[in-house]
Amino acid sequence: METATKEKMDISKLSAEELQAELKRREETEKKQRLKARNDFNKDKEDFTLHAASKFKSLQKELAELKEYTIREANKLYERMYLINDKEPKETKSFSLKNEADNIKVTVDRQEKFEFTEEATVHIGAIKDIFKEKFEDRNKGMYKIMDNLLVKGSKKEYDPKLLAKARQAVRELGDDKLMAEFDKLEDCQRVVGTSLYCRLYVRDDKQKWQDVSLQFSSL
Repeated sequence: METATKEKMDISKLSAEELQAELKRREETEKKQRLKARNDFNKDKEDFTLHAASKFKSLQKELAELKEYTIREANKLYERMYLINDKEPKETKSFSLKNEADNIKVTVDRQEKFEFTEEATVHIGAIKDIFKEKFEDRNKGMYKIMDNLLVKGSKKEYDPKLLAKARQAVRELGDDKLMAEFDKLEDCQRVVGTSLYCRLYVRDDKQKWQDVSLQFSSL
């Protein structure tokens, strides 16, 4: 009440000394309000980030446990499927298990990780030169589009993975020299490890399988 009264006072009636004291009081009040607003903001930001980190870490742990459980139990069931039929379980890179109603499906994939040897740069360079010689003079615009499609990253280097995907299309060109370089590039791949993945699908109202994604981007 005292503050409100002072805020409404007629400062034209104040002496120079009283006016100076009033202005100082108001300045201090504004400082306290700004400080309180900043402190409140910092506290809310701290609470938010700590809560978000806790939730993310908790969910990350749950997802890791879910992945481990799903793959472990799915593999057990896959082996039992053979054993109850007196068969030796076969090694496979991918398999699926469905419920009796045929509306839930769990898929387990084992994918190999590849990398290219140092020699791959030799064949990539040769492929780039052949592309340029074969297509640049015919249609520079189309060559530029094709060239950009095979380039990845800020260094503007040909991406070996994209080149490998283009291998089938190159075969249809009927250029033996170009195909030979792609074959050599294929030989430069080596397996450096494997990764296990699991996915769950459910049928929608149209009886189509829909991936129950756990990725933020799909939510």
